[in-house]
Amino acid sequence: MITISKKLKGIVPYRIILWPNDADLKELADHLPPTHTVRVEAANADLQNGRCVVDHHLSLTLTIDLRRPLDELFKDLITNARIRVHKAEKLGDRVTIRRYTGGPDHDNLIDEFVTLFNTFVNSKTGKLFPISADLVKSYFPHADLLMMDLDGKSICGHLNLVDRDAGISRLGFSGSRRFDDQPTARLAGILNVYLHWYEIQKYREEGLRTYDFGGIGGVGDNVGVNRFKLQFGGTIVREHNYMLAGMPTLWRAAFNMFTALTARGRRRKEMERAGDRWRRMPVERIRQIIQTSVQDFEETAKHRSEEVKFEASA
Repeated sequence: MITISKKLKGIVPYRIILWPNDADLKELADHLPPTHTVRVEAANADLQNGRCVVDHHLSLTLTIDLRRPLDELFKDLITNARIRVHKAEKLGDRVTIRRYTGGPDHDNLIDEFVTLFNTFVNSKTGKLFPISADLVKSYFPHADLLMMDLDGKSICGHLNLVDRDAGISRLGFSGSRRFDDQPTARLAGILNVYLHWYEIQKYREEGLRTYDFGGIGGVGDNVGVNRFKLQFGGTIVREHNYMLAGMPTLWRAAFNMFTALTARGRRRKEMERAGDRWRRMPVERIRQIIQTSVQDFEETAKHRSEEVKFEASA
């Protein structure tokens, strides 16, 4: 379990807690002091009640078991992902990886990542939201920032949340240049796959047990993200997420207002409602539904490409 201290709008203190055990979660849900607020993510327990529960929703994530042999993990990648890894490897020393795990940021990797991520989200308005350097800094020392460069230029980067005691790494934020010019976008797609594969190898070497892709979604516009993550294989896992407060009635009213009046709140509620459909569905059925949506997405994209080629030749 890790705890991250934050401030809502830079004023109201609260905590984010990831991977609590069932006993700790039950204690938080029943006995928070009046002035305390906690957002719990990636819990296993489905609490039926709790004095301090303001909100509870279900989500899905995709995990890789790093205890398995590396050659088996590589075989789990779809053919196209393996091809991308080999293409990236052929770039040799043109590709470099920079890593920041906390302490003095002499290379200004945090600012560089924030710029890369915010440029990336400009093309996904209403789905992702800009971040600040202060937000990124608040995750350390429970975070790991990796930037992948090509010819000295950053192409993609990941901010991962890490619980070394539990042996888990979870993708928190990911940004790339895939919305830049076409040659850069193509390389960004290759190198982003390679960065995930590099992290899988690195965290496995460092003794972590689980590589978590940070969620897959049931919202229609999540299909592209699901498509990208599912190419690594992995296991779909159901998670429970909670908003807890020592004064639940007050925070429930504030939470509902935030949801209704802000774009970020409306997006969060949309994703929560989408996740609740998976509550009692067998995991294999969930995988089938998500994979079918990905296949439909690919077929639609293929038809559109064929139509564009036909119109261009007409």
